[in-house]
Amino acid sequence: MRVARRIRTPRLRVPECLGYTALAVYVAWNVWWLGQGAIPPSILRHVTGVPAPTTGMTRSVLALVHGDVGRSLLWNPCAVPVAVLYLVTGGVLVLRFVRRETLRLHPALASTWIGVLLLAWLAKLALGPTWW
Repeated sequence: MRVARRIRTPRLRVPECLGYTALAVYVAWNVWWLGQGAIPPSILRHVTGVPAPTTGMTRSVLALVHGDVGRSLLWNPCAVPVAVLYLVTGGVLVLRFVRRETLRLHPALASTWIGVLLLAWLAKLALGPTWW
């Protein structure tokens, strides 16, 4: 008597596919602009006219380095929290990599990212196009 084997079909992982597609588009966008000898603009702002949550971060950090706190807050009020999250996230991922663990963010860190980016985006919209 033969036992029927169950055939495993690969699952389509939509979030994973969307993530890889978004990464490919982002890399292609940046490579194209850099190939033109230009600094790549924000895809969201270029396509829709709406700023990304991180629009103005470089200018914000530069203003802060030069001691201009007011201008720093106008360029992007969440530049410092986002920069801190970059460092923390990078540290967590490096640690997980060294430990040979799955490269995944803890839900609390992922929620913090969502909250800070949402806050940054609302702040950018409230400040208006002068500071985009």
